[in-house]
Formats: sequence, structure tokens, C-alpha cells
Amino acid sequence: MNKLRNIIIGVAVAAAAFAGINYLAGDRADAVNPSARDCNRNSIIYCGAITPQELKSKYNANKTGDLPAIFSHYGVSSSQINGMAQKQGYVNRKGEVWYDGRLVATNGVTVGRQYFSGDTKVNIGGKTLYQRRAGSAMRTDGIAVHIWFDSNGQFVSAVYYSCGNPLVATPVPVPPKPVYKCNSLSATKVSRTEYRFTTDASAANGASIKDYVYSFGDGTSATGGSSVTHNYDKPGTYKVSAQVRVNVNGQLVTAPGTCVTEVTVVQELKPGIDIVKTVNNKKHDKVAVGEQFTYEIVVKNTGNVALKDAVVTDKAPAEVTLVSADAGKIANNVWTHTIPELKVGESMRFTLTAKYMKYSSGTHKNSVCVDTPTVPGTPDDCDDATTETKERIKVCDLRDNTIKTIERSEYDESHMTTDIARCGDIQVCVISTKEIKKIAKKDYDENTMTTDMSKCAEVPPTPVKELPHTGLTDTMSVIGIGGLVGVGAAYMASRRNLR
Repeated sequence: MNKLRNIIIGVAVAAAAFAGINYLAGDRADAVNPSARDCNRNSIIYCGAITPQELKSKYNANKTGDLPAIFSHYGVSSSQINGMAQKQGYVNRKGEVWYDGRLVATNGVTVGRQYFSGDTKVNIGGKTLYQRRAGSAMRTDGIAVHIWFDSNGQFVSAVYYSCGNPLVATPVPVPPKPVYKCNSLSATKVSRTEYRFTTDASAANGASIKDYVYSFGDGTSATGGSSVTHNYDKPGTYKVSAQVRVNVNGQLVTAPGTCVTEVTVVQELKPGIDIVKTVNNKKHDKVAVGEQFTYEIVVKNTGNVALKDAVVTDKAPAEVTLVSADAGKIANNVWTHTIPELKVGESMRFTLTAKYMKYSSGTHKNSVCVDTPTVPGTPDDCDDATTETKERIKVCDLRDNTIKTIERSEYDESHMTTDIARCGDIQVCVISTKEIKKIAKKDYDENTMTTDMSKCAEVPPTPVKELPHTGLTDTMSVIGIGGLVGVGAAYMASRRNLR
């Protein structure tokens, strides 16, 4: 009977062990015996630390005197341990770290106090320890570990439960959490009855926008892209909303966020007029002082009835002087013209010539308006164009010692100055050599040069007094050439007599 009972118990233990191993390969680390302790010479913390509180207590007690240095070397900080926010996972013989059924790190490396074959010596805080591949010395399929993650859920470091040995590994990248939102809905008026609705939405990290569902507030709706247009049949105020449908993890969901706007359709007005103004065929231009430029004005009948007596008025800004116009009249710097009739769809173009009399800073807006009795309200339409002047200044370019006229925007203080006097040549006296020469003003050095030419005046040499002519030279001059010849002949005769 006892023998049978032992057999049954043995089978049960084996089955439990087998189930535990399978559990390790499945989802959770608590299949590993987290209460197992290694009380041997290899343990960084003798007998390990099973709970976060125990790990904190033993770490702070630091009986071996080297725990902070060792743990820090392997990426485990004091704040991590004292924060006690770690999770329970396990490391297997491959050096893989698992948590909650997910592989969180690979290529684990750990350290111990005892040498095993293949270990590498490491010196930490003056002590020799032995580093090895995590799992290389394991006698079981998995050992429980404390695991720390960063704010994104990515593996940071770990510590074995049973021995307190720290472990580092290569984190497995954590897929970012999908994010998606409907940010805003805006409306742009296309015409009296038509609006363009544009939805601003975002989706990232695996989420993707499928489509947009619009409710126009008049009982109709539409599914489309981020921008759609809608035409209203009746005047009124309408509340418009948009929903953004997003694909997330294989599911179609509606993005959060309030995307609502309101539009108003006014009562239909049959007459219509439009005016457009440009300067030099642009909405903005930069012009030179004193040079003429043109304003172009186009008035168009956009309604379905002819317009009578449309008055166009252009009041120039104070900085601009109107010079001439191809129609109408200019008085007190204001141009006016009356269009007797403007047929349906007809456009009329006018050109005004203007100029700046002097430089004026800033941008200057010139507005033109049109008003006709046929269209309610005043004015019926306005448009504007803007100008600014080019400011030209004279500078001394120190690079080539020349005076130039440039636009202020081109001014470069690194090699220019508005002090024109610094350009040109100057005659100087070089004090050390007494040399008078011409140089560029920018090269003048008051320490070695002066403009006082008297400093370079030549000093006449001191005259040397003549000595009295009492030497051989005077005698020779008296004797003369003839005397010398005679003396020479007498000398030759005396030499012959001696023979």
C-alpha cells in the first residue's frame, strides 16, 4: 500500500514539474518556484531576496559593502530598488527574460562571486567578480527575477530572486501604443450655400484612419475623406459634426475628440459683385522710392442681374501718391470711378499708377471697394493689395575700400559701415621708417602711423670740417706730372750705374 502511495506521489510530482516547465514556455513566471534560495558563495545577496521589500531591506543593509556598486554596474539603481515597482518575471537557459507571456529581453548577462568555466573577470569597486551569460549555469528551465521597466514598458534591468545577482539584457522593442484622435472640424465658405468641411485628425503607432463620417445638420450625412463639400438647400444655421473611424489592432473604432462646427446660410441674393486688387499683378510687392508702379483693379458682376452705377473707390495710404489712372479721376489721393452698367458675368479692369516719394518703413495696404445700389449693403465688396519700399543706403565696404549703395536688407556689419568717411585713401607717415605712403583709411594704425608729414621730414647731415692740405697730396699737386716723370728717369739711371 505504501509502495503504491509512493508511486502515485512520484507521478504527481513529475506531472507537476512537467506542467511547471510547460507553464514557463507559456504565459507566466509564477510557475517558477519564486521561493527558491541560493545560499552559496556565488550569491551577490546571500540567499537572495524574494519580495520587493526583502530586496530593499538587504540592499540598504549592504552587509557585503559592495551592493550599490555592483547593482549600478548592471543598470539597477537605488531608486529602482527603493521604489519597489518591479514586476515578477523569469529568465530561461537561453538568457531570455520573459514577463506575462511576453519576451521582454534577450542575450542576458549576469554576474556572481564564484568562478564558473567560461566566466569573465570584472572588477567592480575594487572587487573581482565573474560575469557570465545568463542561464549558462542554470540547473532549471527558469529562475524568477525582479524586472524593472521604463515608462514605455521596455525592459531596463533585473535581479534574480534566489541569489540577488543583477542581470542586464538587450531589450526587445516595445511596440508603441496606438494613438488616435479627432482634433477639430473647420468650415470654409465656398459660396452662399456651399461649404467645405475639413477634419483634422491623427492616428499613429499602428492605428490608421479608415474614413470620416459627416453629419451636416440638415438631415443628411456623408462618408468620405478629411475634406468634403456640402451644398445647403435652405437658409439657416446648421450644426455640423464629424466622426473619424480608425483601424486599431484589427478593429474599427471611432476616434475620441469633439469635432463640431456651425455654419449659417444667408438668404439668397440674386445680384452679386466682386472686386480684386493687385499691385504689379501680385498681392504684395516691394518697390523702389521714386519709381512708378501700378495697381490693377478688376470688378466683376457675379450675380444674375445687370448692375447699375457701380462706384469704385480707391483711397491710397498716406505713404503712397497716386499719379494717374486710365479711367475716373484722382482727387486728394483718392481715385473714384462710376461704372454706368456692368452686365451679368462682365468684368472691367482699371489701372492706377502710383509711387513713393520717399522711403517709408512697414507695409502699406491700399484698399479698393465697390458699391452699387442694386446690391444691398455698403460697400458690396472690397479687396486690397500691399506694398513696401526698398530702403537704399550708402555704405563703406571695408573689404575693397569702396562706397556702395545697397538695400538695407543687404547690410552686413561684418565688413560694412555706414561711416562713409572710413572709405578712401589717406597719406600717412610710417613713424618707424619715415616712409610717406598712401593707404586705405581702414588700414590706418595710429600706433605706427601719423598724418603729420613733418614726422617724416629728412634731417640734413652734420657738415664735416676740412683738414689743412699739408700732406703728400699737396706736394704731389705742386710737383705735377712732369716732375714725376723726371724723378722716374733719374731713378732708372742710378740703377744702371750701380751695375
